[in-house]
Amino acid sequence: MRRILLCAAVLAAALFSGCADPTDLGNRAIIQACAVDYDGEYRVSALLFSSGGSGGNTIDASQENVIKVVGTGKTLAAAIDDISVIDGKKIYMSETKLLVLGGGFSEETVYGALNTLYYDLKCSLNMPVCCAENAEFLTDLQFTEGITSAEKPLSMIENAYELGVSPKTTLLDIFADYAAERPSLIPMFSETENGRGMTSSEDGKTAALSGARYLDNGKLTRSFDERQTISLLLKSGRTDHVFLNYFFRDEEKTCEAYSIKFSDENDIYARSWSVSAKFRNRTGGKLPDDEREIALRELIRAVRGVDY
Repeated sequence: MRRILLCAAVLAAALFSGCADPTDLGNRAIIQACAVDYDGEYRVSALLFSSGGSGGNTIDASQENVIKVVGTGKTLAAAIDDISVIDGKKIYMSETKLLVLGGGFSEETVYGALNTLYYDLKCSLNMPVCCAENAEFLTDLQFTEGITSAEKPLSMIENAYELGVSPKTTLLDIFADYAAERPSLIPMFSETENGRGMTSSEDGKTAALSGARYLDNGKLTRSFDERQTISLLLKSGRTDHVFLNYFFRDEEKTCEAYSIKFSDENDIYARSWSVSAKFRNRTGGKLPDDEREIALRELIRAVRGVDY
């Protein structure tokens, strides 16, 4: 009953989430990205706009008003207050573009923190949520694209979602999944050294989507690699299309499988199932029959990405 009431309250609030916020931002520090982790206490690493560049560490010398500030506290609210004290301004989170959950939430439930972010700090229900074992590294990377480090990871999530290879999960999705007693599948980032030019780091350190992870009963649980993530997205109905790479006559090809349907949508995890789809190349053209058969086999392999 509590879950149903929570869902009803959140959905009702969502109807009015587009209303204008009359808050005067002149004396506020606007958090653009927020990385939250827990290890006995909350640690919040925030990228924020703060006119004059006061407090914190400069993220980009050409953008002196974009700073990184870290706050800690026994509660999430206390950690945010710590950021406010360090920066010298009240915190504004209604424009926060990305929330990153750290590996500490595999041991500690995150729902209390999410409730604080929404009800007390007025984060948008449309705020995307992702995870990383070390959440703070996403706020340390100085991406060369975008105004802040929030924009590049967000564009990576959105692009991967459009390709059908990664979820895009919002705060509202997590609340709705919690009310329905089902896990949320959230995108997962990992550190990599294949990003020379993407960041200002001389060693090429950057972030890359490396699959997804379940948020179940408030805790980060099982993680999935890229192929397993695609399988989960297809089987759960979170996407009905995906881009596939395959070889045809020794030539690498790419196509989009769309309008994907399973033979028995009420039992998509059964041992015996069949799948149908339409296929088109990147320019929208129809695939030849012999090439379509190869693409269908690749789609079946993608669906089988998780063993049940």
